[in-house]
Amino acid sequence: MKKAISVMLAVLMVITLFACSGKGPATASPSAEGSATPSATPSDSASPSTDADISASENAVGFFKDGVDPASRKTYNVVWAYPRPMALMQNITDVLKELSTKLNYSVTDYCANNDVDQYVQNIQLFADQGADGYLCVIDPSASDRIKEVLDETGLPYIGVLNSVRDSSGSEIVPCVGIDGKAAGAKITQWLYDNYKTYFGDIDPAQIGFIDIDLSTNKDFHDRYEGAMEKFKELVPNSTHIYSADGVTGTMDADTGYNITAPIFTAHADVKYWFVASCLEMYAQGAARAAEGLKIDKNVMITTVGSDVLSAEWDAGYSGCWVSCLALSDYQYTIPAICGLVALMDGKATPDSLWSGKRASTDQFTFYNISNEMVTKDTYKAFFDSVKSSVG
Repeated sequence: MKKAISVMLAVLMVITLFACSGKGPATASPSAEGSATPSATPSDSASPSTDADISASENAVGFFKDGVDPASRKTYNVVWAYPRPMALMQNITDVLKELSTKLNYSVTDYCANNDVDQYVQNIQLFADQGADGYLCVIDPSASDRIKEVLDETGLPYIGVLNSVRDSSGSEIVPCVGIDGKAAGAKITQWLYDNYKTYFGDIDPAQIGFIDIDLSTNKDFHDRYEGAMEKFKELVPNSTHIYSADGVTGTMDADTGYNITAPIFTAHADVKYWFVASCLEMYAQGAARAAEGLKIDKNVMITTVGSDVLSAEWDAGYSGCWVSCLALSDYQYTIPAICGLVALMDGKATPDSLWSGKRASTDQFTFYNISNEMVTKDTYKAFFDSVKSSVG
């Protein structure tokens, strides 16, 4: 009898312990042969580290993994938005689609066709339709408005190409682009280093310099300033220095033609010319102007950017637009999409992302991508080298 009572008390004690703990019996784990359903959100292990820069392990083109298996979560909807059509924008779209399976996202490609008001309005519309994050070119004519509506969505975003800075000059949006002043100086240095190949052993004081600007865009204007400062350093006694500002037109080759042809014509006494352009389409127009005036044999044109000129070289072009500062579309796209995925996964914050690359005066990081001067003879090797590093 005592033994039976002892057994009953033991059973009651076990039942009481389960009741107090609030736990039921353990459930069986899914079969190893079954496939788990992806979670709508990253796992608990994806909570962001407070200070760690998750991108520190990136490869040569900025690709990094954030520790979350892309297949373990839902397919993110990434909005790629830009204010106007350009070859660069379409090429970035193509790279985003190429990488979408690897990182498990879909791409909504949106071009505002120069309608900034519509651009701002549609940012919120995409959020209402279920966007998870944005890659966007923030137009400098409305950067404050665009940033404000992006912030209001509460969704992660990364800028591409154009920096966004406060009144003190601090970068206030994580962004992927290039150092404008350094780029302008680099293309002008290349012209000076190579002019003897095209003009022979002439006195550089004979060379006129046209520096093409887009003064309403801070990043492009930086390219102009870098080019101007470098030319004045290299040819300090030049009396043939001219500025051409694309603000009088649009971002196309016609504007490039219209702002350079009058300078060529008005200064027929200048036998040799350097043209440094902040934008490819302006360089394309300047080349047409030189060819139309039949002075192209004595003109060297270079630019920041390589999508347009590389396409012309592919088609057999060999005119006076002789070089460019090459930037692969992979170099723009890969750091941006990897950074955005890390933000959406919760593995990075705007403050921690790329923090090892941040200038001391910036709030968030302007990711300055590497670049290289190329010619018709070297551009393919450059792009092949970048692509081989994609992994």
